[in-house]
Order: sequence, then structure tokens, then C-alpha cells
Amino acid sequence: MTMKSLLSFGAAALALVVNGQQISVSGTQFRVNGHRIWISGANTPWQHWNDFGGNFDAAWWRSQLHALHENHVNATRVWISCNGDNPSPGILPDGSVLPPTPKFWADLDQLFQAAKAEHVYLMLAMISFDHTKKGNKNADAWQNMQRSASNRASYVSQYVVPLARRYASNPYFFAVDVGNELDWHWDNQGMKQADTVDLIARVANAVHKNSHALVCQGMGTAAKYLSAKYKGDCLSDASLGSAQPGAHVDFYNIHYYDWVRQWFSSPFEQSPEEMGIIGKPALVGEAPSKGSAGESIEANYRNAFTKGWQGFMPWTSNGVDNNGTLKDFAPGSNWFFKAHGDLVGN
Repeated sequence: MTMKSLLSFGAAALALVVNGQQISVSGTQFRVNGHRIWISGANTPWQHWNDFGGNFDAAWWRSQLHALHENHVNATRVWISCNGDNPSPGILPDGSVLPPTPKFWADLDQLFQAAKAEHVYLMLAMISFDHTKKGNKNADAWQNMQRSASNRASYVSQYVVPLARRYASNPYFFAVDVGNELDWHWDNQGMKQADTVDLIARVANAVHKNSHALVCQGMGTAAKYLSAKYKGDCLSDASLGSAQPGAHVDFYNIHYYDWVRQWFSSPFEQSPEEMGIIGKPALVGEAPSKGSAGESIEANYRNAFTKGWQGFMPWTSNGVDNNGTLKDFAPGSNWFFKAHGDLVGN
């Protein structure tokens, strides 16, 4: 074997080793190295609003991820751009997107280093419905991004593709959540569902082409738009593929708070199949750290697992609002580890 061949072989072998810890999908479950993993997760959305490229504190994030690991939490969801008021990524008034700042990348590099060191997988929420929320400084510009195919393409090329490529070799790059609760775009912000679906499809294709990370779209209205039982599955392969050929999400991600229950039931009472969410893994990407009405946090974990949800990510680990902290949900994550430690993996 020539030196060039040896180097090529070594690079390929290294890629296999690096990505050996990567989470993948098999049927309706998650896998790591061929073994099932259940996402016993959390939300650590921000320390300071718009941390990345802003007032990022690497020591705080490392400490937070360490605390999660110590309580058998194997993944957390982070909002890397909270409302678009900062220049990471940047945006022009016409809605064309500019690259994030060098500091944004340096901050995110440190988050990924800490995640790898602490064995905590990262789900990155790229944007939020907050970006297009009236009253925010750049809301009009972000709405212009959403409404224009060329601007959506610039968002992908300037922000999504560089991120996917930059962290492709980090095995703790679990998933991209295209945007926090983007269903509010059309449910109460007056934008077109088709435009958001096209954005999701473009992001999904870019992430899949440039990394091993999985793709989801966290839905603020729970199963409302994920099931023919309610308003149809706008994230189905057929829906996304009609917007951009081959586009698909890898799993479904619902958010649950008690107001949802009267309309779309509870994941602690119904399985994904009972809600009409089928064919892919489905997890609870947000629910209160203090537990749901009438149920303790331990019961939430037990029931989510028993009902067939493939993960539970309480909101939040660091108490950004009144829904609780790691202290509140740690009894649940530690119970799960005692009962099903072989499925936690960290």
C-alpha cells in the first residue's frame, strides 16, 4: 500500500472511529453502535439570551453539561440563536442572510468541546419563532427571509451548511432542530405554511448532505400538524419532498404543556401511534421540569417510556422560567437510569 493509500485509509478509519458514537435511527428507535439509546435529555436553551457570539461563558456551559452528565442526562437542546437581534447569523433588511461572526463560531466550538468531554449529545435549535415575532428588532427582516425562496437559500448557504460541515466530525452532534416551534409562523404570525415547510426541507437536505446529524422540527402545538388525526402531517416525507426532493426529518419532536391536553392529549397518556404519529422515532422535546398536572416528574418519565416515546427532554435544566430546573427533574432522570441504565449510554 502506498503512503497516499495509507493516509487515505487512516483518514477513513478515523472518520469511522469519530462517528462511532453518533446517534442514528433504526425504525422507530434511536441507536448508537447498534445498541438502542433512549434520549434521557434536557433543555439548556441559553444562559444569557443570544449567548453565542455574545456574552458566552464557557465555564458555565461546561459546568452545566457536567451536572447533566452526573444526573444521567445524555442530551440537551440549545438555542444557538434566540431571536435574531444579534449578528449571528446576520440579516439585511431585505431578508438575505449573512454569516455568523467569528466569535459565534469560537463560542460554539467551545460548546461542542464541552459536550464531547462530558458525553452529552447536542440538539441545536437554529432559530426560533421569536425571530419573526413582531416587536423584535429584526422581525421584519426575518419575515422577509421566510417569505423569499432566494433568502431561504441564503440562510442555508450562509448558516446551515457551514455549521453542519464544521461539526460533522463531532460524535456528540446529535441533531438539528430546524427552529423552535416554527408552526407558530402560520398559526399566529400570518406567514405561509408552505414557506416554512420549504425552509425545513432546505435545512434538512443541507444537514443530511454535509454531516451525520439527524434533523427534526420541534412543534409547539404538539401533534396538531403531525397527524392525519388532527391537521395533517406537514413534516411527512411526501410533504417535505414535494418542497425539496429527498427532504425528510429523521424523527418527530413534540412540545407539551398542560394547555395542550384538552386539544391534542398528553404524551404521558397516549402513545405516538395513538396520536397518529407513525413511522419514525418520536420524542417529547419540551415539557415542564416540574412534571405535568396531576403527575410527578418520575411518572412522566415512566409513562413516556411505557407509551413508546423515544425520549423526554424537560424544560429546562437551568430555570430560565418557572417550569423548573435540573433539581426538579433529576429524580426522573435518575429513576430512569436505575430502571433502564443500559439505554442511557453516557
